[in-house]
Amino acid sequence: MNYPSLSNLIEKLKSSPRVKDIFSTGTTATKMNPSSDIDFVVVLDKNTEEIKSVYTTIENRFSDVFFFDIEFLNQLENKTEVSANNFDGMFLEWLMSGKIEHDPENLLVTLKNKIDRNPPLQSIFDSEKRDLWIKTNYNFIANSRYYNLNDELYNKALEFRLLYSVIELITAYFSFRGIPWRGEKAAVKYLEEHDSEFFSIFQKYAQSNTLDDKMNYYKDLFNKIFFGEYQKWKEDFIVPISQKTGYDQRLLDFWNNLLK
Repeated sequence: MNYPSLSNLIEKLKSSPRVKDIFSTGTTATKMNPSSDIDFVVVLDKNTEEIKSVYTTIENRFSDVFFFDIEFLNQLENKTEVSANNFDGMFLEWLMSGKIEHDPENLLVTLKNKIDRNPPLQSIFDSEKRDLWIKTNYNFIANSRYYNLNDELYNKALEFRLLYSVIELITAYFSFRGIPWRGEKAAVKYLEEHDSEFFSIFQKYAQSNTLDDKMNYYKDLFNKIFFGEYQKWKEDFIVPISQKTGYDQRLLDFWNNLLK
């Protein structure tokens, strides 16, 4: 490595008996540019501390150090299907595209070779799709109500709501289509190549200066995210929500019994 502070940090980590494996990810594993952060993964013997990550600076760059353990590797090795958008799917992608820095027992090499030969299916689970289906429909109804009131306070609040509502539309677009979320840069590349119309509407939204324009483009984006069984709610919608599992169609029977 050409970054002394990073090399020194990795050497210190390698000397710890708790650290079993290390690999770098992203541009840290390939070629960093002036705006690159530093990302790498540390595999512990057993993550009894339940540490997820450490944010710090290395070489005057933002750095994110992710932590896993041997048990996580063993469980991952035996899975035939993983959730693409949680750490199972991300770890696999990081490992396959990353650079191994420390692997004295060949645990990472063994896992990497096995995945290369027989990669597990990376899926967007229905629970994630349902959550976004509820959020995007619910927020569209609420945002439309705020907008139609034509009230100054509600309009100001709507400006806040649109900030998170639009990014939910984008993540839902990918989720409904079973496309793993791999960050904003990957999303831009995908949309430019596969759905330039959707991306063009988003750009117009981002460049809008009035609430009227923002709301119109937000509506256009909303109408274009749906795919397969995940569609816009009809006027007579009934969507029961469980305390434990979110949307649960079985609760329709309970609701209907109450109405009897």
